[in-house]
Amino acid sequence: MGELYDVVVVGCGPAGSATLMKGVELGLKCLGLEKHRFPRPKPCAGVLYPRVLEDFEVPREAVEEDLVKVKLVAPSGNYAVVSFDPPGAIVDRGKFDHLLARRVKEKGVLVEEARVLAVELSTDRCRVLAEGMGIVEARFVVAADGVYSAVARSLGAPWRLDELALTLQAYMEVSESEHLDVRGVFEVYYDPLETPGGWKWVAGRRRDVLVGIGQPIRELGLSSVLKVKLEEFLRRRFKGGRVLKVEAYMLPFKGPKRDRLVKGRVLFVGDAGGFVRSDTGEGIYYAMHSGEAAAEAIREALDGGDLEKTFLDRLHDHGLLQLFDATEVHGALRSVEGAEEFVERVRRLSGGGL
Repeated sequence: MGELYDVVVVGCGPAGSATLMKGVELGLKCLGLEKHRFPRPKPCAGVLYPRVLEDFEVPREAVEEDLVKVKLVAPSGNYAVVSFDPPGAIVDRGKFDHLLARRVKEKGVLVEEARVLAVELSTDRCRVLAEGMGIVEARFVVAADGVYSAVARSLGAPWRLDELALTLQAYMEVSESEHLDVRGVFEVYYDPLETPGGWKWVAGRRRDVLVGIGQPIRELGLSSVLKVKLEEFLRRRFKGGRVLKVEAYMLPFKGPKRDRLVKGRVLFVGDAGGFVRSDTGEGIYYAMHSGEAAAEAIREALDGGDLEKTFLDRLHDHGLLQLFDATEVHGALRSVEGAEEFVERVRRLSGGGL
């Protein structure tokens, strides 16, 4: 019989890395399995609000630009500005994930290029089949392997298409004056007539600008429509500029679901668990906190606690149960009136805008 781990973590992005770091800190016998070799590309705007920097040690080498303000724009053009002091950060996700994983690797608990093919559950352990490794056994598994989670598929619980949003993001070179105008700024555009249930964004980094659009698949119809909408937005927002590349990715858009967070001895975190704000697409903060909550729940389960109850309790402690509920921003995604009211309310509270 091979080695028995307390927890095997599948996927080592921010959620998986946070799970492993907390697990090591709590004395768990951990193993992380990542299908790629770092560094690897990761489509994402990489916007970290200041609270992420307050709660986690963010590698400075991954920061493309300090995030100094967020600008929320209503369909009428009315806008609200929220400034940050100290600032947040706009990170390169490829570098960010790589540097987090490197910290984990230094602990000796990460194996790269170990694609998980299947997970089998029994009453007292999990059997993880990984390419090139064979069977790895653990008392618990944490699925941190993203929206296309192999663990979820293996257990018959993948995300349905109607629970996902399609996003497109363009990397752009723009004029010096327009670049200066958006550096360190994250702009979010709510326009329910053009993007019902979704939004558009601009993130100004040091050398380029990220411009994106996201919309629930159930609201979208043909995926080619989103590409046309993005091209129209680029023309409106910037006078010129050059598109360097465009990437697409999916996001779970309905938030975490209580009936799929725990499957036997498996916990789901990050995108695999739906820990994404369905009104803004923000996910890194929630991913990392969900990973820490999973490690804490497993530590308590090994000491005799109820895994599911303890996981929900720890998610509550980390402030993540709010994701189960609709927020005031959902109104901005659904109607022009809701978008105008939300932006105006933020404008008054922040003292920024027209």
